[in-house]
Amino acid sequence: MKAEGSAKPVPENEFLQARITRDKSVFIRSINPDVPLSEPVYAINWFNTRMLWLYNLYNLLGARAVGKVSGKACFKGKVKTVLHGAAEDRREMLLIVRYPAPDHFKTMLETTYFQLVSVLRVFAVRQFTFGFSRRSGASGTPQAWDKNKVFAIHHYRGQHDISAEVSRVVNDQGVEVNFSGRITAVLFSGDQTRPKDPVPCMMDGAIILQAANQAALEKAVAHADYQAIIQQTHSSFIATAQRML
Repeated sequence: MKAEGSAKPVPENEFLQARITRDKSVFIRSINPDVPLSEPVYAINWFNTRMLWLYNLYNLLGARAVGKVSGKACFKGKVKTVLHGAAEDRREMLLIVRYPAPDHFKTMLETTYFQLVSVLRVFAVRQFTFGFSRRSGASGTPQAWDKNKVFAIHHYRGQHDISAEVSRVVNDQGVEVNFSGRITAVLFSGDQTRPKDPVPCMMDGAIILQAANQAALEKAVAHADYQAIIQQTHSSFIATAQRML
Protein backbone atom coordinates (compact mmCIF):
# COMPACT_ATOMS: atom_id res chain seq x y z
CA MET A 1 0.00 0.00 0.00
CA LYS A 2 1.57 3.28 -1.07
CA ALA A 3 1.11 5.95 1.57
CA GLU A 4 0.15 9.42 0.46
CA GLY A 5 3.27 11.48 -0.05
CA SER A 6 5.48 8.49 -0.87
CA ALA A 7 7.87 8.54 -3.80
CA LYS A 8 6.69 7.16 -7.13
CA PRO A 9 7.56 3.47 -7.52
CA VAL A 10 10.27 2.45 -9.97
CA PRO A 11 9.29 0.37 -13.05
CA GLU A 12 7.81 -3.03 -12.23
CA ASN A 13 10.80 -4.96 -13.58
CA GLU A 14 13.14 -3.41 -10.98
CA PHE A 15 12.80 -5.56 -7.88
CA LEU A 16 14.35 -8.38 -5.87
CA GLN A 17 12.49 -11.68 -5.85
CA ALA A 18 12.62 -14.34 -3.13
CA ARG A 19 11.07 -17.67 -4.01
CA ILE A 20 9.13 -19.04 -1.03
CA THR A 21 7.32 -22.00 -2.56
CA ARG A 22 6.97 -23.40 -6.06
CA ASP A 23 4.05 -21.05 -6.71
CA LYS A 24 4.71 -18.12 -4.40
CA SER A 25 7.33 -15.40 -4.26
CA VAL A 26 8.01 -12.30 -2.18
CA PHE A 27 9.21 -9.18 -3.99
CA ILE A 28 11.16 -6.20 -2.65
CA ARG A 29 10.39 -3.10 -4.71
CA SER A 30 11.99 0.31 -4.43
CA ILE A 31 9.71 3.33 -4.04
CA ASN A 32 12.59 5.78 -4.35
CA PRO A 33 14.57 5.59 -7.61
CA ASP A 34 17.39 7.60 -6.00
CA VAL A 35 18.07 4.90 -3.38
CA PRO A 36 19.63 1.71 -4.79
CA LEU A 37 18.57 -1.63 -3.37
CA SER A 38 22.24 -2.31 -2.59
CA GLU A 39 22.26 0.13 0.37
CA PRO A 40 21.89 -0.90 4.05
CA VAL A 41 18.25 -0.89 5.15
CA TYR A 42 16.22 -0.92 8.34
CA ALA A 43 13.15 -3.16 8.27
CA ILE A 44 10.29 -1.37 10.06
CA ASN A 45 7.76 -3.87 11.46
CA TRP A 46 4.64 -2.15 12.87
CA PHE A 47 1.94 -4.58 13.95
CA ASN A 48 -0.56 -6.02 16.41
CA THR A 49 -0.23 -9.48 17.92
CA ARG A 50 -2.72 -12.22 18.65
CA MET A 51 -0.36 -13.87 21.14
CA LEU A 52 2.59 -11.77 22.27
CA TRP A 53 4.31 -14.73 23.93
CA LEU A 54 4.23 -16.64 20.64
CA TYR A 55 5.63 -13.65 18.77
CA ASN A 56 8.45 -13.39 21.31
CA LEU A 57 9.20 -17.09 20.72
CA TYR A 58 9.26 -16.44 16.97
CA ASN A 59 11.71 -13.57 17.57
CA LEU A 60 13.92 -15.80 19.69
CA LEU A 61 14.06 -18.54 17.06
CA GLY A 62 14.22 -16.13 14.12
CA ALA A 63 17.25 -14.33 15.57
CA ARG A 64 19.42 -17.20 14.34
CA ALA A 65 18.31 -16.67 10.74
CA VAL A 66 18.68 -12.88 11.02
CA GLY A 67 22.21 -13.24 12.36
CA LYS A 68 23.24 -15.62 9.59
CA VAL A 69 22.60 -12.92 6.98
CA SER A 70 24.37 -10.29 9.13
CA GLY A 71 21.09 -8.71 10.24
CA LYS A 72 20.76 -7.11 13.66
CA ALA A 73 17.68 -6.21 15.69
CA CYS A 74 17.98 -2.55 16.71
CA PHE A 75 14.80 -1.79 18.62
CA LYS A 76 11.73 -3.62 19.86
CA GLY A 77 9.09 -1.75 21.80
CA LYS A 78 5.49 -2.07 22.95
CA VAL A 79 3.22 0.95 22.60
CA LYS A 80 2.04 2.45 25.87
CA THR A 81 0.60 5.99 26.04
CA VAL A 82 -0.64 7.68 22.85
CA LEU A 83 0.51 11.31 22.69
CA HIS A 84 -0.90 12.20 19.27
CA GLY A 85 -2.70 10.51 16.41
CA ALA A 86 -5.69 8.56 15.19
CA ALA A 87 -6.69 5.11 16.43
CA GLU A 88 -6.37 3.58 12.95
CA ASP A 89 -2.67 4.45 12.89
CA ARG A 90 -1.96 2.69 16.16
CA ARG A 91 -0.35 -0.71 16.43
CA GLU A 92 0.85 -2.63 19.47
CA MET A 93 4.47 -3.32 18.56
CA LEU A 94 7.43 -1.84 16.69
CA LEU A 95 10.46 -3.89 15.65
CA ILE A 96 13.40 -2.43 13.69
CA VAL A 97 16.01 -4.74 12.16
CA ARG A 98 19.07 -3.61 10.20
CA TYR A 99 20.24 -5.56 7.12
CA PRO A 100 23.40 -4.79 5.11
CA ALA A 101 21.16 -4.69 2.00
CA PRO A 102 17.72 -5.96 0.96
CA ASP A 103 19.42 -8.89 -0.76
CA HIS A 104 20.43 -10.20 2.69
CA PHE A 105 16.77 -10.12 3.74
CA LYS A 106 15.87 -11.93 0.51
CA THR A 107 18.44 -14.64 1.26
CA MET A 108 16.93 -15.12 4.71
CA LEU A 109 13.40 -15.48 3.30
CA GLU A 110 14.58 -18.28 1.02
CA THR A 111 16.03 -20.44 3.80
CA THR A 112 14.02 -23.47 4.90
CA TYR A 113 14.72 -22.73 8.56
CA PHE A 114 13.26 -19.22 8.40
CA GLN A 115 10.24 -20.40 6.42
CA LEU A 116 9.50 -22.99 9.12
CA VAL A 117 9.98 -20.50 11.96
CA SER A 118 7.75 -17.97 10.15
CA VAL A 119 4.78 -20.26 10.66
CA LEU A 120 4.81 -19.03 14.26
CA ARG A 121 4.62 -15.44 13.07
CA VAL A 122 1.53 -16.21 10.98
CA PHE A 123 -0.31 -17.38 14.11
CA ALA A 124 1.16 -14.73 16.42
CA VAL A 125 0.69 -11.56 14.34
CA ARG A 126 -2.29 -9.64 12.96
CA GLN A 127 -2.54 -6.27 11.18
CA PHE A 128 1.04 -6.49 10.00
CA THR A 129 2.63 -3.53 8.21
CA PHE A 130 6.19 -3.42 6.88
CA GLY A 131 8.63 -1.22 5.00
CA PHE A 132 12.36 -0.83 4.42
CA SER A 133 13.93 2.47 5.39
CA ARG A 134 17.34 4.03 5.35
CA ARG A 135 18.61 6.24 8.16
CA SER A 136 17.88 9.86 7.47
CA GLY A 137 17.98 13.41 8.69
CA ALA A 138 18.92 13.57 12.34
CA SER A 139 20.01 9.93 12.64
CA GLY A 140 23.73 10.23 11.96
CA THR A 141 25.68 7.48 13.70
CA PRO A 142 23.42 5.00 15.55
CA GLN A 143 23.44 5.58 19.30
CA ALA A 144 23.47 2.93 21.99
CA TRP A 145 20.11 2.30 23.61
CA ASP A 146 20.25 3.58 27.19
CA LYS A 147 18.34 1.30 29.57
CA ASN A 148 17.66 4.26 31.82
CA LYS A 149 15.87 6.21 29.09
CA VAL A 150 12.22 6.15 28.07
CA PHE A 151 11.19 6.13 24.41
CA ALA A 152 8.51 7.36 22.03
CA ILE A 153 7.64 6.32 18.48
CA HIS A 154 6.61 8.89 15.87
CA HIS A 155 5.59 7.64 12.44
CA TYR A 156 4.22 9.92 9.79
CA ARG A 157 3.12 10.36 6.20
CA GLY A 158 4.51 13.27 4.27
CA GLN A 159 6.61 14.37 1.33
CA HIS A 160 9.74 15.35 3.22
CA ASP A 161 11.93 14.16 6.09
CA ILE A 162 10.96 16.00 9.28
CA SER A 163 13.54 14.40 11.57
CA ALA A 164 16.06 17.27 11.51
CA GLU A 165 13.30 19.75 12.41
CA VAL A 166 12.06 17.47 15.19
CA SER A 167 15.61 17.10 16.53
CA ARG A 168 16.10 20.87 16.74
CA VAL A 169 12.86 21.31 18.65
CA VAL A 170 13.17 18.43 21.12
CA ASN A 171 16.83 19.03 21.97
CA ASP A 172 15.77 22.18 23.79
CA GLN A 173 13.42 20.02 25.85
CA GLY A 174 16.05 17.47 26.91
CA VAL A 175 14.89 14.91 24.33
CA GLU A 176 16.97 13.23 21.61
CA VAL A 177 16.24 11.62 18.24
CA ASN A 178 17.82 8.17 18.47
CA PHE A 179 16.58 6.84 15.13
CA SER A 180 14.95 8.32 12.06
CA GLY A 181 14.32 6.72 8.71
CA ARG A 182 12.46 7.22 5.44
CA ILE A 183 10.75 4.32 3.68
CA THR A 184 12.61 3.41 0.49
CA ALA A 185 11.26 -0.04 -0.41
CA VAL A 186 8.19 -2.17 0.25
CA LEU A 187 7.17 -5.82 0.05
CA PHE A 188 4.80 -7.55 -2.34
CA SER A 189 3.69 -11.15 -2.59
CA GLY A 190 3.04 -12.70 -5.97
CA ASP A 191 3.58 -15.62 -8.29
CA GLN A 192 6.78 -16.58 -10.08
CA THR A 193 6.51 -13.76 -12.62
CA ARG A 194 5.56 -10.50 -10.91
CA PRO A 195 4.51 -8.77 -7.66
CA LYS A 196 0.77 -8.62 -7.04
CA ASP A 197 -0.36 -8.02 -3.45
CA PRO A 198 1.38 -5.29 -1.41
CA VAL A 199 2.19 -5.76 2.25
CA PRO A 200 0.75 -2.57 3.81
CA CYS A 201 3.19 0.16 4.80
CA MET A 202 1.51 2.81 6.94
CA MET A 203 4.28 5.41 6.97
CA ASP A 204 6.71 7.47 4.92
CA GLY A 205 8.98 8.08 7.90
CA ALA A 206 9.67 6.85 11.43
CA ILE A 207 11.39 8.55 14.37
CA ILE A 208 12.31 7.19 17.80
CA LEU A 209 12.72 9.74 20.59
CA GLN A 210 14.44 9.14 23.91
CA ALA A 211 14.42 11.11 27.16
CA ALA A 212 15.11 10.74 30.85
CA ASN A 213 11.42 10.40 31.69
CA GLN A 214 7.97 10.35 30.15
CA ALA A 215 7.15 13.87 31.31
CA ALA A 216 9.96 15.22 29.11
CA LEU A 217 8.59 13.36 26.08
CA GLU A 218 5.06 14.63 26.73
CA LYS A 219 6.29 18.19 27.13
CA ALA A 220 8.36 18.05 23.93
CA VAL A 221 5.51 16.66 21.81
CA ALA A 222 3.05 19.19 23.24
CA HIS A 223 5.40 22.10 22.45
CA ALA A 224 4.00 24.53 19.88
CA ASP A 225 7.01 24.08 17.58
CA TYR A 226 6.60 20.29 17.54
CA GLN A 227 2.89 20.66 16.89
CA ALA A 228 3.72 22.97 13.97
CA ILE A 229 5.95 20.24 12.49
CA ILE A 230 3.13 17.72 12.87
CA GLN A 231 0.90 20.04 10.84
CA GLN A 232 3.35 19.72 7.94
CA THR A 233 2.64 15.98 7.73
CA HIS A 234 -0.34 14.30 6.13
CA SER A 235 -0.73 12.28 9.34
CA SER A 236 1.31 11.59 12.46
CA PHE A 237 1.09 9.03 15.23
CA ILE A 238 3.16 9.43 18.41
CA ALA A 239 3.20 7.15 21.45
CA THR A 240 5.50 6.24 24.29
CA ALA A 241 6.99 2.77 24.08
CA GLN A 242 8.22 0.22 26.56
CA ARG A 243 11.56 -0.91 25.16
CA MET A 244 11.82 -4.72 25.03
CA LEU A 245 15.11 -4.93 23.11
